[in-house]
Amino acid sequence: MINKLLSRPAIHKTFIACIAMLIAITLVPSTGNCMSKLDSKDSISNLSFNHDGKKVVFDRCRNEGCQIQVYDLETGELAAYQSPENERWTMGKYSYDGKRITFSVIPVSFTGRLDLGQMQIAVMDADGKNYKKVTTGHGAKLYPTFSHNGKKILYACAAQIREKGRTPAAQYDAWEVNLETGQQTQLTFFKYYYMGSLAYFPDDERFIFDGDMPTAFPGLEPTKANPLDNQEMSKQGRIKNAIPISGVVAMKRGDTLPRENFNFGEKFFAKKPLLSKDGSKLIVEKDISGGDFYLYSPVGNHRLVGGGGSVKSAAVSPDGKLLGMIATSIHIFEVQDGRRKVILYLPSTPKITQNWDNAYRGSENLYKMIPEKPSYFINKL
Repeated sequence: MINKLLSRPAIHKTFIACIAMLIAITLVPSTGNCMSKLDSKDSISNLSFNHDGKKVVFDRCRNEGCQIQVYDLETGELAAYQSPENERWTMGKYSYDGKRITFSVIPVSFTGRLDLGQMQIAVMDADGKNYKKVTTGHGAKLYPTFSHNGKKILYACAAQIREKGRTPAAQYDAWEVNLETGQQTQLTFFKYYYMGSLAYFPDDERFIFDGDMPTAFPGLEPTKANPLDNQEMSKQGRIKNAIPISGVVAMKRGDTLPRENFNFGEKFFAKKPLLSKDGSKLIVEKDISGGDFYLYSPVGNHRLVGGGGSVKSAAVSPDGKLLGMIATSIHIFEVQDGRRKVILYLPSTPKITQNWDNAYRGSENLYKMIPEKPSYFINKL
């Protein structure tokens, strides 16, 4: 219900996560290096699986720069896409047929400043050929994902780039771009403080996302006493629409408000929706649970699949069989039984983890080290 819109516990945690994510994006100097105070040597974020679930894709930042990297779960081989010096590529996602990859492009000026307001969505063949930016216009464009037919891309766009304040972007909404015509269409009008985890349902008309702290309420009238009072707007929303517009939200293209409701339960505040390719499996994170993810049940019997503590990013394989998440390392679980399949750790992990040798001994099949550097670049600049 919308009465939880502004009061639910998710807001504080999401606020922190949003700030952390945006700080990570902006703390990149002129060479494209990651110099965040949180980790100046090696860090990973923005996890996804490739089309057949045999590889994981993620952003990786080291002192020498940031790349979209691809790790083969079967062979242990690491590859990377290398961006030009005047661009940073981030948030890579493969098409369902595996033939193309989409990602966000952040322009980097000669002084090293990232121009978030001119971020664009790009696509290229999986082998790095035919690179093309497919969006235009102002706004920070994030989390692109292909439609099932490969003809559209869904993404979040922040309309406001802030010169001051604790975050550099605000007023997020869902957009899509038609790859055949180039038309860009705004799909939601809620001006969220945070938005992510976007995905199409199999019909490519309905879509799902995680949105928090909306500042616009389509179809509702502000009160005369205080037109900007979101709490009063929430009360109106409770009367006019029983389906929440905050948290996990599902909408249909062309609708102003969502129609589909989820039976999460009164005390289960869900976020980070992860949808399998066929739409049969929905996995969500239970807020304030220590990063626990559950397989959604329409009758409310949600089953714990895996947990990773403070989770920065999560993904489900297209077939719905694997759940991946990034905390300090990449943890991958079997959705069927919640068994931890593999932990992918960075070379720096043993240096900062107490008793690492004891934890690792006898678990060679569980712990795998991501190579320090990729063996090759998929694209050749």
